Amino acid sequence: MVFLLLLILKKIPCNLLTLLKARGFSWITPCLSAEDIVYIGLRDVDTAEHGILKSLGIKYYSMTEIDQLGIGKVMEETLSYLLANKKRPIHLSFDVDGLDPSLASATGTPVPGGVTLREGIYIAEELYRTGKINT
Repeated sequence: MVFLLLLILKKIPCNLLTLLKARGFSWITPCLSAEDIVYIGLRDVDTAEHGILKSLGIKYYSMTEIDQLGIGKVMEETLSYLLANKKRPIHLSFDVDGLDPSLASATGTPVPGGVTLREGIYIAEELYRTGKINT
């Protein structure tokens, strides 16, 4: 996803862009702003990752925030943020690593305390209800 961020384009070394295009990734065209992204269910975020989220102003909800606010409030705030004055479609990218490893044991990042199956379904249902899901 990072290569789709417009803000990152100027920071990617030219040789890396050339390598990506040579390896069949010429179709990658940055098209997102940090304001277009919301991460839900983050946990085990290292210092560098946290710095990127903060410096780019990417909205996110950790599992602690989901526990404190409840998934209903998180989705209410997420949809208010994503839909405010925007008529664009929504793309949902659901990473299995976000689920608790008891539900997705084959994940490459088995960190306990992830999103429950019901929370994951609720996220998808709420996004679907907007009528703006594109992919």
